[in-house]
Amino acid sequence: MKSKRLLPFTILAAILLALWLYLFHDLPRVDAFPDHLNQPSVRIVDRNERLLYEILPSEGGRNAVLSIESIPQCMKDAAIAVEDKNFYSNPGVDFEGIVRALWINLQGGETLAGGSTITQQVARNLLLTDELGTRSPRRKIREAVLAWQMSRQLSKDEILALYLNQTYYGGLAYGVEAASQTFFGKPA
Repeated sequence: MKSKRLLPFTILAAILLALWLYLFHDLPRVDAFPDHLNQPSVRIVDRNERLLYEILPSEGGRNAVLSIESIPQCMKDAAIAVEDKNFYSNPGVDFEGIVRALWINLQGGETLAGGSTITQQVARNLLLTDELGTRSPRRKIREAVLAWQMSRQLSKDEILALYLNQTYYGGLAYGVEAASQTFFGKPA
């Protein structure tokens, strides 16, 4: 009789364990992201700071890392306004944004909007590189968990610096400095 009462709990425990393993068994550690950073390109300039030659890393493209203090405030404000207006107040995940994106996508019948925060984008681009081309509930849950963990381990300015220094802007330019040099021919 006792075993019949335990059977539903055993089945539930087995299902929860299988779900946990499916979602998180190979989740990367937040402190592993330095292994995934775009390598800076080597810039050879003359004494007037005119670029003579640039050596790009074997993987990626142009990249120059700036400290958060060196990035113009208007650039930081623009990224936050466009990508994640609640960046400084959310815990790495914006549940309201996810629900809004889900509603828009259900109404449109296809993926029209995303609900990822800046922190989730950093987690996806630096830690979930094997899953970049996939759009699935599994990846979204993993991304949210990593973003939450990142928010607990890094300051918001560190996360914003990672975002602005590692995002691909087109034209083989990774980060705002490389994008500014590539598209405007001047430093950020």
